[in-house]
Amino acid sequence: MQAHVLIDRLNTQYSVAVRVKLQAEVAVSPWSKWFTVPVVSYIETASTGPYPIREVEWVEVNPFVVENRGRLIMPRMLNYEQQIREAFEAEKIRFEQIGLVFRIYLP
Repeated sequence: MQAHVLIDRLNTQYSVAVRVKLQAEVAVSPWSKWFTVPVVSYIETASTGPYPIREVEWVEVNPFVVENRGRLIMPRMLNYEQQIREAFEAEKIRFEQIGLVFRIYLP
């Protein structure tokens, strides 16, 4: 499975936030809860794209999700770090952990 397709699947399954760094840009996109592969060789987030994969340097995935449970109940922090790491390793996708997030370099 290609890296961007797996990121799309993880985003759908766990509602993790992602951000994108384009090769031609210095700035990184804002974190987004929405990531998709509109066609085979493109990616898109809520705030960027669609961009061809060849223009994307990397995608970062935040494995921590804040779950709001109501106005009077403290939010819960969900940690999908282990599941995401196992998914990348199972698909032999090159990644590194930068602080608390996973960085995936796209070809």
